[in-house]
Amino acid sequence: MNRSEYADGVLGQDQRGERERLALLEATCDPTTWEVISGLPLSGNASCAVIGAGNGRIVRRLAQRFPAGRITATDTDTRLLDAQEWPSQVTISRHDVTRDDLTPADRDLVHARAVLTHLPDPGGLVRRMASWLTPGRGWLVVEDPTYLGPVLSGRSEWAALLRNCEELLARSVGTDSIWAGRIPVAMAAAGLTDVRVTVRVATVGDGGVEDRFWRANFRQAKTALVTHGLMTEEEVERGMGCLDDPAFRDMTWTMISCAATIDGKRGFRLLTADRSISMNVCHSHV
Repeated sequence: MNRSEYADGVLGQDQRGERERLALLEATCDPTTWEVISGLPLSGNASCAVIGAGNGRIVRRLAQRFPAGRITATDTDTRLLDAQEWPSQVTISRHDVTRDDLTPADRDLVHARAVLTHLPDPGGLVRRMASWLTPGRGWLVVEDPTYLGPVLSGRSEWAALLRNCEELLARSVGTDSIWAGRIPVAMAAAGLTDVRVTVRVATVGDGGVEDRFWRANFRQAKTALVTHGLMTEEEVERGMGCLDDPAFRDMTWTMISCAATIDGKRGFRLLTADRSISMNVCHSHV
């Protein structure tokens, strides 16, 4: 990831509460991520790389799943990873996906979640990560969110909070909030085949982990929302207050998880028109 814009911004590790926010992100997203990875034909000694590893929960689970494998956890800021003890097959690497290659380019799995949406030229980064795969058996998994409006509640204060958080990320980090819908096409353009798409719709209002995750997001963004002139403190609090209403239910984002492989016989190539993209849809409970 690009350190100068992301790591120093509202989502950087210097932000108070960022460790907690990342842990909640993992709690909400890991079940779908692991479902996607578990469905891939990976051998017991798989070589894996996690780009933008954050707290490293997926890294630890990969190490458990592939004890004879090799796991590389990368991030532009590895402090949260460096503070932990890791099994011997795990390597922690400070790495900027926008400019650094990953060697050797022999990975059976390369995974990036909530990373490319914040970076320039995400399609180009898909091509770069695809070049790190082992021909004939390597898989690339890219997961990013696309934001939803107040689909269920119609609450204007909630809609304003989500909309302005989206605008804040666009201004301060460069986030492209609609990039996720282009991931399958970017994978095809990178010459990857067997593109698999899983869509998870996140909902809030039941007092569960999704609510805690979004509260953490809003708390962390509050000062920046005010500083950028997007909202007042009172407006932020009114939006967050929707989560305290027992009758409130709504959607927040759709996490689009895409997996694709590199064909060892044909190498990189575009998918032809007769090749289909498979899709699974899962929902969190409203």
